[in-house]
Amino acid sequence: MSKKIELSIIIPAYNEEYRISDFLDKLINYSITNLKNYEIIIVDDGSEDNTKDIVSNLIKDYKTIKLISYYENRGKGYAILQGINNSAGDFILFMDADGSTAPEEILKMLKIHENYNYDIIIGTRIAEESNITIPQPISRKLLSKFFNLYSNLLFKLKIHDLLCGFKGFKRNAALQIFKDLKSYRWEFDVEILYKARKKSFSIYQVPIRWKHREGSKIKKSDPIFIFLNLFKLRLKLLRKV
Repeated sequence: MSKKIELSIIIPAYNEEYRISDFLDKLINYSITNLKNYEIIIVDDGSEDNTKDIVSNLIKDYKTIKLISYYENRGKGYAILQGINNSAGDFILFMDADGSTAPEEILKMLKIHENYNYDIIIGTRIAEESNITIPQPISRKLLSKFFNLYSNLLFKLKIHDLLCGFKGFKRNAALQIFKDLKSYRWEFDVEILYKARKKSFSIYQVPIRWKHREGSKIKKSDPIFIFLNLFKLRLKLLRKV
């Protein structure tokens, strides 16, 4: 009889050959020491560099870690969806492959889940209690601020930090809000949290320790398409949730 898995950790990765080794080493060591009944799922989102080979070599001796890979880059939301569909944990969280959120934050999230039983717990870098050791560049900080403001006005979410790449869900909540996902890229965070609000899932925003890591995938033209796609998403979700 297979052991019940309590926690699934999903790591979406795209062209992370220079950052993922250090992060995975820390995550693996931390998980072995501090976690029980867990699995780690790395999803290679069609990387064009050596991310897949690096991850494969790093995890070959660990039965609790698996790699999902496909050829076409589909977006972070799609990668996380594949991780969820291949997960078995009662609680599912995802975190970025760049190591901006330290593995130690996992236990903080789990303790909140165990003590208060929220459906969804999301990290925030904006709260006064958050510990930002290396801040974002001004350009990224402004983009995030406008993204949060625009999204909250458009979708009435009341979420401080929509783009934080550290979010956790009860399994049932994850399956429901990722079902029929319409947005696979930057907008997916807004979509899943909008669905969560509509379905009356409880949401808790936890201040986290976070540091900026160089190597952003955002292009100069992306903000225009992001804001346009958010408006299109709002129209789609008006018709169906």
